[in-house]
Amino acid sequence: MALLLIAAGVPPIGDAGRDPLRDKIVASARAVPPAKLSFERTTRLERKGGGSLTRQLRTERWDGARWTLVSIDGHAPSERERRSMERRKDAENVPGYHELARIVAAATERRTDAQGRTVLVVPVLPAGSVMADGKDISAHLQAEAVLGSRSGEPWVERLTVTAREPFKLNLLIKVTSFEQINNYRISTDGEPRLVAQQNDSVGSMFGYTGGEKSEVLYAYR
Repeated sequence: MALLLIAAGVPPIGDAGRDPLRDKIVASARAVPPAKLSFERTTRLERKGGGSLTRQLRTERWDGARWTLVSIDGHAPSERERRSMERRKDAENVPGYHELARIVAAATERRTDAQGRTVLVVPVLPAGSVMADGKDISAHLQAEAVLGSRSGEPWVERLTVTAREPFKLNLLIKVTSFEQINNYRISTDGEPRLVAQQNDSVGSMFGYTGGEKSEVLYAYR
């Protein structure tokens, strides 16, 4: 009930849903498509469930056209692991600032945080925004984008995505909590870049509670 009351006090965006500030963010995000990016992504993953704990350190490279699996737990990938990466559609699920074009366009409210920064509120993520185990879970998620300003132009410093309610990932797994924090930074070429991502989810299967945590770092080339 407290969350509902807080949401009710947030003013809506512009007349007829139009907002120049939001539109500037969307336009700048569209200006940096995956084809313009080249980076290495290092993921440190921890997964718990059924009394077991697994950890993995994985490094992948995106060169603007295709993915390459660099290493798993510090070792060169096997032929099977490399083939699995090659089967992925090249431009699918490439992370970056460009993803905000879709997400921020769905913002319907605006508020100010304790530091005086503008926050755009997305009540429901658009379809295709977040995938988990091959399933689109966007309809179960909401987001808040904290804005910064550079030479008078707005940009997103941080995007926080959380679950709107518990939901089923599939017939067996129920997700009880989900949080993803994306941090962005202005690069040397003046464009905002995704530099770090933290993921934390908790769920249950067959009465057992488990979860997954990951920290992802991006190094641009």
